[in-house]
Amino acid sequence: MSKVILFGTGGGADTAYRYFAKDSPHQIVAYTVDANRRDRETYRGLPVVDFESVQDRYSPDQFKMFILLGFDDMNALRILKFEQARAKGYSFVSYVASNVFRLEDFQVGENSFILESQTINLDVKIGNNVVMWSGNHIGDRSVIGDNVWISSQVAIGGDVKIGSGCFIGMHATIGHGISVADRNFIGAGTLITKSTKFGNVFVQNSNKPLPMSSDVFARMI
Repeated sequence: MSKVILFGTGGGADTAYRYFAKDSPHQIVAYTVDANRRDRETYRGLPVVDFESVQDRYSPDQFKMFILLGFDDMNALRILKFEQARAKGYSFVSYVASNVFRLEDFQVGENSFILESQTINLDVKIGNNVVMWSGNHIGDRSVIGDNVWISSQVAIGGDVKIGSGCFIGMHATIGHGISVADRNFIGAGTLITKSTKFGNVFVQNSNKPLPMSSDVFARMI
C-alpha cells in the first residue's frame, strides 16, 4: 500500500478518490493544487496544500502522487503536471480496476487510470499517464503510448501502436496492425484502417442525414 496525494479538487480528483478508496490498496492522504487555484483548506476531510511546496510537507521519499486531469489541448495540462511532479521527485501510482479482464498480467506505466470492464488481450503494453475510460477492447501485442486518453467502447485491434498524446473518442475502431502517430485526434465513431501521420485529425460526421427516408433505407437493407 502507498500513501498518495491527489492533484486537484475537481471532478477528476473526485473520481480518482472514489475508485482508489473502494478498489485499490492505496490510501489517499491529501490533495494538492496550484496556489492560485486553492480555495479551501480541506477536501473530503483531507488537507489541501499548495503544489508549489507540496514536497516540503509530503516528502517524495514517503508519499506518491496521482494526477487525473482531462484531455483538453491534447492532454497538455495532465502532461505538464505529471512532468512537474516528477521533477519534484515524486513517483506515481496507477489504478487498474479489479474487474478488467486479462488472461495474464499486462504492463502499465505510472499515473495511468484504467477503469472497469476492459478486455485486455495478451502482451499488451500501456504507457505512463494514460487514461482509459470504461469498456474498451485492446488486442494482442498492442502498445498504448504515453499521455493517451481513450474514451469508452473503443475497439483496438491486435498489433496496433498508439502514439503519445493521442485522444480516441467513444466507439472508435482501429484495425489490426495500424500505427497511429503521435498527437492524433480520433473522434467518436471513427474507423481507422490505415496508419496515420503526426497530428492527424479524424472526425466521423454522423449528424448529416442520408438523402432518403428511414422507410426507404429499411427496405434497402
